[in-house]
Amino acid sequence: MSTAPPEYTATGGLLENLETPRTDGDHIPDDFKWSDIVAECAIDIRHRFMQRVYLILVTQLVLTIAISAIMIMNPGVQQWAMTHSWVMFVAMFGGLASMIVTMWKRREYPINLIFLGVFTVCEGYMVGFASSTADTSVIISALIVLAIIFTALSAFALQTRYDFTGYAPYLGAALFGLIGFGFVAMFIPSSNVEMAYSVIAVIIFAGYILVDTQMIMTQYHPEDEVAAAVSLYLDIINLFLNLLRILSKADDQ
Repeated sequence: MSTAPPEYTATGGLLENLETPRTDGDHIPDDFKWSDIVAECAIDIRHRFMQRVYLILVTQLVLTIAISAIMIMNPGVQQWAMTHSWVMFVAMFGGLASMIVTMWKRREYPINLIFLGVFTVCEGYMVGFASSTADTSVIISALIVLAIIFTALSAFALQTRYDFTGYAPYLGAALFGLIGFGFVAMFIPSSNVEMAYSVIAVIIFAGYILVDTQMIMTQYHPEDEVAAAVSLYLDIINLFLNLLRILSKADDQ
């Protein structure tokens, strides 16, 4: 019988209490501060890694919001996007390809940042396209709810003693189930089915925020800040799109 993941044995939050055999201090040679896993590095290296991850993430989100805002607030751009639907497919496949290259070359500068930029632009176009038919008030509400959920879950994941990373396989299975549900829902045109799909998706991606936030420390190399930022970015984008769908359906009723 499977059991829930264990709690951390130390007291305090994740940043301070994941295996810390090395402490910060100028008397420690730099070579001894590093490890293959962020959690086993000296605390100053861990903090710098987290700062880089969230700086990249914020930059991606700002660029995504800027592209989406141009599409949402400009009727001419909206009309062009709607009449040139092929661009959406270019953005979709271009985003997937650039994400793969970004993860493949995640430690090679500047090529990783170049493809990260391409990936973010493609995602920004798709988010703007998906949001262009929603009311501005609904979009703002979705952003506010997203900010609250992400901030709360991230803070909790970093401070709790409980290890959520053991739930990653279950979330993966749930995500594949959601994809299957989505294919079935395509042949069942029902607002209730769409709402159920979005609610399940919100729960899954909220869980991914918990897991991926902790995995940043426990699974990534100190030079994998780009890969770590991409994982959180995808969680946020998917969470936003499903929150937007839920709020739009609720607003229509």
